[in-house]
Amino acid sequence: MRIVDLSMTISEDMRVYPGDPRTIVYTWASRSLHGYYANLIVMGEHAGTHVDAPAHFVEDGETVDLVPVEKFMGKGVVVDVSWVDDEVSGEIIHRELGKLSTRIGVGWFVFFYTGYSSERMNRDYPVLSVDAAQMLASRGVNGVGIDAPSIDHEPYRVHRLLLGRGVVIYENLVNLDELLGCAGFMFVGFPLKISGGSASPVRAIAVVEEC
Repeated sequence: MRIVDLSMTISEDMRVYPGDPRTIVYTWASRSLHGYYANLIVMGEHAGTHVDAPAHFVEDGETVDLVPVEKFMGKGVVVDVSWVDDEVSGEIIHRELGKLSTRIGVGWFVFFYTGYSSERMNRDYPVLSVDAAQMLASRGVNGVGIDAPSIDHEPYRVHRLLLGRGVVIYENLVNLDELLGCAGFMFVGFPLKISGGSASPVRAIAVVEEC
């Protein structure tokens, strides 16, 4: 068994979505002055590796503290879309899952490796199409995720569709390439229990027993 860390390190220089507040890490107490070391951290809910709750886009949708905790864990699979330039269609997902002999269903997580966190950094990245989101929601998946800042662009139709169907969304994941070809690993990505939160930073991991 091995564990793959899928989370970015929280720091002042980590990327944030355009228009979101930057992250601040301030030394609140030091061992030399106070006898102990502690930091004050100021960050947006959507900074770094995080999970979006339905309330992010859905009127009266569940906030992150109200989403059942079991919604944040389950079987996972990574779809390689690093070769896609624009949108990831439902047909692409179906074909790539077929190559892995994988049938997704209720409780699964489907992640998309775009390569953005490595060689595609600062370049355009592929996003999910509406038909892909409809297909995934119809299968009853728990969530989807991507190694890029967002699963789609304005007007955020995919966000609205998935969150409206109770499918949580993970963004800014890392190390998804280490899971390519390893369908059925256990994914865990618990959020902080933020009262009224639209999202939360997570420490996401994959537990791989065989690959």
